[in-house]
Amino acid sequence: MRCFSGSATFSTQFRKRDATDNSPNSTSFTKLQKFSKDEITSIFGKRMDHAEGNRLLQLIQEQRLAGTIDVDVPAPPRQKQKALAWLRRTYPVDEEQAIVDRLEREEQAALRPQEQQSDSVYGDPVIDQIKRRNLARQARENAEKAKAEAESQLELPVSATKALAEREERRSMNRAWVERYKRKAEEAGLNSVPQLSFFRRVGPATIAAVGVIFCCVMFALSYLPPPRAARQFPNISMAAATVGALIGINCTVWLAWRLPPLWVFMNRVFILVPAYPYASSMVANLFSHQHLSHLAANMAVLWFVGTKLHEDIGRGPFLALYIGCGVAASQFLLVYTVIRKNWRLGSLGCSGALSALLATWLYINKEKGIRIWPFPPAATEGIQPLFVLALLVALDLIRLRRRSPLIKYMPGTDTKIDHISHLAGYGSGIVAAQFLRPEPRGKQQNETRR
Repeated sequence: MRCFSGSATFSTQFRKRDATDNSPNSTSFTKLQKFSKDEITSIFGKRMDHAEGNRLLQLIQEQRLAGTIDVDVPAPPRQKQKALAWLRRTYPVDEEQAIVDRLEREEQAALRPQEQQSDSVYGDPVIDQIKRRNLARQARENAEKAKAEAESQLELPVSATKALAEREERRSMNRAWVERYKRKAEEAGLNSVPQLSFFRRVGPATIAAVGVIFCCVMFALSYLPPPRAARQFPNISMAAATVGALIGINCTVWLAWRLPPLWVFMNRVFILVPAYPYASSMVANLFSHQHLSHLAANMAVLWFVGTKLHEDIGRGPFLALYIGCGVAASQFLLVYTVIRKNWRLGSLGCSGALSALLATWLYINKEKGIRIWPFPPAATEGIQPLFVLALLVALDLIRLRRRSPLIKYMPGTDTKIDHISHLAGYGSGIVAAQFLRPEPRGKQQNETRR
């Protein structure tokens, strides 16, 4: 709704009426009764505070009677619409006539002659007379303009209420659709922790992790880069293509979390749950992110660190390092949480794999030094890579020591940082770096055969 000029104070004179008639058939009251908490809930929903609901109803009712329904009320738009719709159904008021009456009062006040007497024997100065005439003419023009706008907008409240009702109906249908799949996902989950032995709970996942790590080692040893003609994007460097593909997979899984029909499958496969771990979750959780902030942070690290490490060691060892060390970090977390019987924990994300990539990159460049983006080379000159690695490990150890392996909330989400997977990733990355050649092999493997 548009705001009419001169309507900032809308309830002064109507509050002077202290009428006691609060029946739905009366249009002269201004003081609404205090509604009960159940009545406020039926009008606004469960999230509305009792006192705030009564206050909002009183303010909007005063606006309706004063003809200032266009004045904004400090409240959420959806709650204001609910209050207005309920008041119109329960306490009918001729809002159009109230707006017209208000405009007439404003016009009469603007045109009322000034009752000031001049002390000068020569009468009022000419400049004061001209000033009063100009002010009266401006007030008259403003009143006419506001009246014209009011007449053009008189049907807006009804149409706006109808549009709101249609939108709320669509939203309720969408909420019902989402709630149905949410119940299915909850019913498919665990109602209680299964009574399993340590080896029965950890054994299948451990066998899967050992198998995946073995396959990663064989892949790193046997991989040969494809010839240029066989590549899908020959004009893009192999480092950018490989890391870009990993980022694309992570983003696809993030989008899958937005689809309610997939929630049962996603909960089973793409989250590592120590209470009842699935072997497939050891790998799938490395590509799984539920929150955009979590995804964006990890993908930024993957791009800036992954491309540099890929150029140093090549595609085969890089992919083996990402998946193999990520699985090793997940396995370490699983054993740790099962020993501590922390059944409420569920882990997802590629932080363990990224920690391994970062540790490997820092370790194999310990003799060369590194450049930290976005700082200029002069600012990072003299910083030892192993010092940076030790600092990262120390930070995770300090946070782990303070309370628990999961203590710090990520901004804007309810997801906690998994320091245990970080530490396991650093350790597995350092171990993997011992088996890599000291000299960079990236240039040899990245040279595509013609």
